[in-house]
Amino acid sequence: MTRLFPGARAVILLIGVVAVIPAAATADRYEIQQGNGTRITFTSKAPMETFSGETDKVSGWLDADLRNLLQDPSLEVVVDMASFDTGLSKRNEHMRNNHLETDEYPTARFRSLSIPEGPEALPVGGQADFTLVGLMDLHGVEQPLTCRVNVRDLGGGRIQVEAKFPIKLSDFAIKRPKFLVMKIADEQLVHVLLLLTEAP
Repeated sequence: MTRLFPGARAVILLIGVVAVIPAAATADRYEIQQGNGTRITFTSKAPMETFSGETDKVSGWLDADLRNLLQDPSLEVVVDMASFDTGLSKRNEHMRNNHLETDEYPTARFRSLSIPEGPEALPVGGQADFTLVGLMDLHGVEQPLTCRVNVRDLGGGRIQVEAKFPIKLSDFAIKRPKFLVMKIADEQLVHVLLLLTEAP
């Protein structure tokens, strides 16, 4: 019969306990794909005119374990502000130079802080709604932003993230554009649609 040195039984017991503890889940990285379903649109309203601008020049990433969302995922989105197209070249130039001031502030950036509301996991091949809290850095001003987000598992390592929320130009020290005699509203509606694929 094999004799165990003092303390060996405790060591064997500890090894056995560690062996049955599942390894901690690690987050996967998903990268935003330019084009191919990625689009950010803003809608501006004035008493006699409504127009939109959009861009697909968006980059960033999501770090998340989609089957275990109790640990807050980390999302970062960067937008090329000079690439927004409103459909009129003169209006584009006016917005970039006089309001967004893209030479000085070329990008806007959003980074997530927490998900205070939502399911514990994204169903395989399904979708779920979340409340997302983060910080928006726009025009050199950083402000908190809370919005509802829909996340859809498209399969094949692809997910879609969609959100709609208002932004007030005055919160970010952006002068309200005025075209002819019309001044657009301070509040802009932003629609975000992101396609992300799992990084290799």
